[in-house]
Parts: sequence; C-alpha cells; structure tokens
Amino acid sequence: MNKIQDLVKKFEEYISKINSENPEFFKAVAKLCESYGYPLSNAAVFNKNLLKITNLKYILVADNPGMTEQHEECYLVGKAGKTARNFFKNNSLVSDFDEEVAVLNKTFIHTKSTLDLKKLKDFKSLFEDSERFMANLAVDMLEATEAELWITGCSELGEKKLFSEYLKTLRSRCAQNPALKERIFFYPHFSFGNFSKNLNAVLSENPGMSVKEALKTAGLNIL
Repeated sequence: MNKIQDLVKKFEEYISKINSENPEFFKAVAKLCESYGYPLSNAAVFNKNLLKITNLKYILVADNPGMTEQHEECYLVGKAGKTARNFFKNNSLVSDFDEEVAVLNKTFIHTKSTLDLKKLKDFKSLFEDSERFMANLAVDMLEATEAELWITGCSELGEKKLFSEYLKTLRSRCAQNPALKERIFFYPHFSFGNFSKNLNAVLSENPGMSVKEALKTAGLNIL
C-alpha cells in the first residue's frame, strides 16, 4: 500500500498548493458560498479519509465536494454518502468502508451545486487541470492495486460537457493500458436512489443473479 499512500500524500500536497497560491480563486468560490448563506472553508478540498486506506478494494468517484464535504474535508459524507456506505456494507462488499474504499471526485473544487462549477468561468484552466489530476489519480490507484474503479454520475461526462476533460483523460490512460477497462464501471449517482434503481432493474430482469454479477451488467457504456 506504499504506492497508494504516496499518491494520497501527493494529492494532499497539491490541494494545499492550490489553496495557497490562488487567492482570487478562493474569493470567487467564497462569493458563490455567500449567495447560499454559508462561509467557505476550503475552495479546493482534500479527502482526509484517504489517509485511512489500508486495503484498497474500490475507488469510488462522485462529482465534486459539496457543502458538508468542504467543511469536514471528507468526500461523500452527506446523504448520498450515507447511501453509498450502506450499500457497500449491506452487500458485504467491504468490511471497513474507510479502509477499503478510496472516495474521489471528478474535481476537487467545491461548489454547493455541481452545476455551479459553470459559474467559475474565469478559472476554466484551473478547473480543467483539476479534472485531469483527479482522473490520473484514480487510474494511478487502479494500476497500483487490483481494485475496481466505480465512476458515479455520468450526465456531465462527454464532449463539451462539464466533465469532458475527466473523460478525455480517462480514455487516454485506457488507450495506454487497455486492460484497465475491465475494472472500470460507470453507474448513476447514489443520490435520489438512482444507483439502486438501476441495479434493481437488472436484478428484477435476472432472477437468481447475485448483486456482484448484477453490478457488472448494470454498468453504463461510457468508455
């Protein structure tokens, strides 16, 4: 796990650099937060739970850190996060979520609503760099282990969409190492029950299929 620890440390240092060297970026994100009535703690957010990883089995990718995430410096700790944790626990996919699941995002930039990222037009370069960094981090973790990479939320993955650079980077890395595709899966968000609805539809159509088998079938065709 030394490789994973090195990657996490690199991520933590990069976030620290972004926050310290971009005061105008912080002000812009803070202004968005003020419009929703809460103060900004971190414009670029590191996930402290990554420091707990000891036996990586899954890399779980969401969109971007929300209000609770930026305050606690942890990813997927809101309602959708609880749903995700319960899913892994109830289906015996892991014995300890924090030790076995690396939760990442498509960008480390905080906004209350993911679509608010579009309002940070003056920082397009920084945003695109964040997408590339996070995509490379996910693939680096994948290559260093036998884990699976689950990317949730696909409506903004595609050409000219919000997370186009993330998908472009992912495709580039897979072109270099095609075997990675066998361990990369795309699913709907855990929010609003979308993940479960998609999975349950597969299970209902295939009586007797295990959850693990259904997960392979439920994956969306993105790559």
